[in-house]
Amino acid sequence: MLFQQIVNGLSLGSIYALLAIGFTLVFGILRLMNFSHGDVFMFGTFISFSLLTEFKLGFLVAAPIALAVGGILAMMVEIFALRPIRKEGTTVAIVSALGAAWVIRNGAQIFWSVRTYPYPSIFELKFVSFLGVQFSVAHFLTFILATLCIVVFNIFLKYHKLGKAIRCLAQSIPVSSLMGIKINKTISLVYAIGGILGVAGGMLYASSYNVLYLYFGFWGVVKAFIAAVVGGIGNLNGALVGGIVLGLAESLGAAYISSAYRDAISFIILILILVIRPNGLLGKKEIEKV
Repeated sequence: MLFQQIVNGLSLGSIYALLAIGFTLVFGILRLMNFSHGDVFMFGTFISFSLLTEFKLGFLVAAPIALAVGGILAMMVEIFALRPIRKEGTTVAIVSALGAAWVIRNGAQIFWSVRTYPYPSIFELKFVSFLGVQFSVAHFLTFILATLCIVVFNIFLKYHKLGKAIRCLAQSIPVSSLMGIKINKTISLVYAIGGILGVAGGMLYASSYNVLYLYFGFWGVVKAFIAAVVGGIGNLNGALVGGIVLGLAESLGAAYISSAYRDAISFIILILILVIRPNGLLGKKEIEKV
């Protein structure tokens, strides 16, 4: 039982980490809460659902299209809703992001209504016995795929030219501009990467739990926010740690306490982290010069 719940928790936590990376990436560079992130990956996940069920495309064809839609939609949010008011302050940017989220959600409602859909499983729903314990192959493979996405993204950030440009922007946008980095292009790329990783996490979650609905993105961005804060918002490694901690806590709590308290457990962890370590598990105190 314990081993099975740990596997389930790692699977769920790795998905939360994928969602949190896109959220914390924007905050790490622009210090903005991108609350449109959830509805972007919700829309992309619905696109994959339609391609899989209505157009009968295989997952290897549907997934890249859905990921591209998520990336493009995230870029559009940045270009049309956030770039024009980037210098107007955090509050204006948050309101604009929320407005973009509602536009995307209402657009999705036109196409898919408010129904709850059974999302097809990417993997065959089989169980494997290990040390006398049965666990879902789907959850194990979900953990492997999500971890692989995170590893590839970290390699991109460390070694690719565009990844290095993103890291420079996270240090200082004015200095990056003086060094010849194209600020608007790089920021759009950051949003696109966040959208792509979000859709990947959304598809894995919907496939693992065979469910998809209109407010799927809202709860996803709430969990991404909690994971990012727990790990240390703005810290990519913190997003990974926060996602895993959150996934394990929810899985074990649902198994040994009650599944009805799954969301409450997430917020209890958030409150405890804010009280004990306000900067998150891997976050560092920022010293502001006056």
